[in-house]
Amino acid sequence: MQIKQELTKIDEFHIKQKTKGHWFEFVLANMLAIVFTGLGLFIPVLSLALGFIIMAYMQIGLYRFVLKSYRGENVDYDSLFSPFNQTIKILCIKIIAISGMFLWGLLLIVPGIIYGLNCAFCGLVYIDNSNLSIKEIFAQSKSLVHGHRTMILLVALIGIVMLCAASSVGIGINFLLCLIFKVPRFVTALLIILPVAVTFVVAAAPLFQVYLVGAYNSSVASLQKKTKNISKSKKSVV
Repeated sequence: MQIKQELTKIDEFHIKQKTKGHWFEFVLANMLAIVFTGLGLFIPVLSLALGFIIMAYMQIGLYRFVLKSYRGENVDYDSLFSPFNQTIKILCIKIIAISGMFLWGLLLIVPGIIYGLNCAFCGLVYIDNSNLSIKEIFAQSKSLVHGHRTMILLVALIGIVMLCAASSVGIGINFLLCLIFKVPRFVTALLIILPVAVTFVVAAAPLFQVYLVGAYNSSVASLQKKTKNISKSKKSVV
């Protein structure tokens, strides 16, 4: 019952209305991000490191792209690319978030997950306030994510379930084909990877990004409203 109630909250930020007509653009943006990241993996020696750098860089671009759409601003694919002089700061944020989640996860799984959820808004905070220090970005993310952790985790799990279901379909098709004739290994790999990749780009990634942006925008609006109320109360006292 609790999960059912939480699921009804997925559209509590009017996500469908605010992102209407932009889903194809989100899909295309994710495809571009994957292509750029994939190209980095093919460069000798630096492949893994460069792939990670490009992934961190493009993730910020994807959040900016979706955030602009959610706020009703003009959406263009230039939004996917941040100034290159900001790459080091973006990379530091990503490394600290992943390292912290890993280290807390070594102690217990739950603290690692909680730390990861606390870092969920770091990229979005950076987009709105790139002048903040890395420490301030993490602190603000932790403050803004309060009250949204459960739903962010639930949406992430929904995405994982989608990917597992897509993988199961590929495995099932491969199994049926193997009953008829010998299937080459590359075909087996393709049958498993392709449905997962398509599901990730078309549904899982955009769903998570859109919900995350909606939750962040809601938290920022609540914080601004609270700040205004405090200012008004102070003025009335004076």
